[in-house]
Amino acid sequence: MTIAWEPGQEVARLERTMTAERMRWHCEALDTAVAAGDRPVAAGVNIHTDDEVARSSGLRGRVADGMISTNWLSTMLTQTFGDAYLRSGSLRTRYTRPVFVDDVLRAVVRVADVDEPGGDGDVVLRLDVWCENQDGDICTTGEATVRLPTS
Repeated sequence: MTIAWEPGQEVARLERTMTAERMRWHCEALDTAVAAGDRPVAAGVNIHTDDEVARSSGLRGRVADGMISTNWLSTMLTQTFGDAYLRSGSLRTRYTRPVFVDDVLRAVVRVADVDEPGGDGDVVLRLDVWCENQDGDICTTGEATVRLPTS
């Protein structure tokens, strides 16, 4: 079955609350991966893990690492397009506003443009992606593409 993709069509939407635990988990996973050891590493003190450090940097409190919202968008693309996204997709994001503990984020994927099948028979979707907070302020914005076979 071939899906008729249209510009403006919302492809996926996800809503999650940014918790202090999510922020810590991300930092600990990153620090553990960098250490390349066989034991988990506790996250260091920084603007993502400590309110006082964040405030001393001019923020109202600790902020989420921007990669958390990018990971949510990439997960949505993988869940929606599967192997097609993993094989031929792309995702570029920019962080435009900090995300704080208890912010509620809505992650959205919407079709921006459809390149109709060419000689290879594939359709290329160009997608707008973003995360907005509970006030409707855009925190992460970007573009994604995915090449989909028509047969």
